[in-house]
Amino acid sequence: MGTELLDNKGLICGFLLPPAGPAISIGMDGVDALAPPSTPVWLNFNINDSRARDWLATCGWLNEEGRETLLSKHHNIRFEAYGASLAGVLADVYADEPDAYGVFHLFADAHGLITARRHPLTAAARLHQDLVNGVSVDGSRDALQRLLGYIAESFDRTVLAYAERIDDAEEAVFAGHIAQLNLGQHRREMARLRRHVFANRHAVVQVSQDLPSAQVAPIVKGLQRLAAALTQISQDLELVEERARLVSEEIDSLLAARTNRNLYFVSLAAVVFLPITVISGIFGMNVAGLPWTEDEHGFINAIVLMLIAVVVAGALIRWRRMW
Repeated sequence: MGTELLDNKGLICGFLLPPAGPAISIGMDGVDALAPPSTPVWLNFNINDSRARDWLATCGWLNEEGRETLLSKHHNIRFEAYGASLAGVLADVYADEPDAYGVFHLFADAHGLITARRHPLTAAARLHQDLVNGVSVDGSRDALQRLLGYIAESFDRTVLAYAERIDDAEEAVFAGHIAQLNLGQHRREMARLRRHVFANRHAVVQVSQDLPSAQVAPIVKGLQRLAAALTQISQDLELVEERARLVSEEIDSLLAARTNRNLYFVSLAAVVFLPITVISGIFGMNVAGLPWTEDEHGFINAIVLMLIAVVVAGALIRWRRMW
């Protein structure tokens, strides 16, 4: 028996958001009947699908700024107010790869919230799970604020995960196990995360300042809370990055000390055995006049001479307090 594949024409999920009661799931056929919707909706599109792009391009209740933002191929993070609507591009953590980051496009007005992405992201997945579980969402503004809050939470969890990795690295350094640590990769990933967190925070602060007075009361407080949360996350991330830098410096210091010890041992060994090398080189010269060439105890005499030279070299090293 074959598996039936669901083809929803590029719509990942769609929900009607009534003011009271749980959200109602709708498919693309139900979306096509919305012109414009009398009940606020949340529509989440996969813009890798050309049919989703076609629908967004021809949607009658989207304003031009929202259409341009949702279909834009640029990944520059921004969040702007256009009259009574909001549109922008924000960063989020991949739902299936917590160390990778992507962007999604959004548009929100009184009719609903529309999001579009190319890769599964964490915040949209969590909002979708809320609505599936029957959580009541009071219109598109509430859905938008939940979505933005989930972005902050996903960044916060990622920072905590990096902090735990640095904790493990510190314990490994204190235990002397530094061979398998790769903090360079973590530091590069945290730098990318910092760039996205800062960009999101700047976009949220900017749009909260640009909102018209009619929208300030219901929205700006939520945006200010989000900006404060992103500020705290960025500060926590800076602390984790500083700890990672200090651990890296400690690892470099331990490796340098280990290398110096090895070089010191090699140098001492070379000094101790240098007389043996000189003596054996002299007796290996194929010239007349070498001592003990005819003596039956010549070999033993040469060995004794080498041992004496080694003892003298060791005594000199000890005298100079090099050992």
